[in-house]
Amino acid sequence: MEMKEFHYEDGLRVSLFNLDHEAVPYHFHDHVADIMYCARGRITIELPDPGQAYSVGAGEVFQVPDRSRHRFFNGAPVGTPSRYVLLQIGSFDITFLPDAEDIAERFADLPVAPVTDGIVHVGDRKGDILALADRFEQDKPQGLTTDEQADVVRALRSLAARGVDATDPRAVVGP
Repeated sequence: MEMKEFHYEDGLRVSLFNLDHEAVPYHFHDHVADIMYCARGRITIELPDPGQAYSVGAGEVFQVPDRSRHRFFNGAPVGTPSRYVLLQIGSFDITFLPDAEDIAERFADLPVAPVTDGIVHVGDRKGDILALADRFEQDKPQGLTTDEQADVVRALRSLAARGVDATDPRAVVGP
């Protein structure tokens, strides 16, 4: 797994993850939601509290509400890399869970629901997200390849296009 965190200012944090077949460990955030765009391959998201798992294919979006325990992993066949772009709005925080193996065992035989036509909660930040996409299109963030740059720009535009100003991000979780 390779994480590239390249933007964190004005309450917007953008990271890119290239996943082999290692999972991002179970964790949660108290103050930000994980808003993700699958750029390549397939990403599986496990949410232990409702006991649900979701599969997000290339070009799709998904949001994990704040305070929800979760993890991301490559849901594509072994040997196929996957990539996702993560947007977080607000003050970043993270808490990793110590009982990850126990949690993972509960998902062994759980069906995975495909996500299509997802929407995400972006509040009143659509304009800021689009401006950031324009900025990254003109000026490649340090540490990103040209392909990664294109994926980030596409991701931010997609997240803005599918973003809603919901009163509660939990209203937009799910397929």
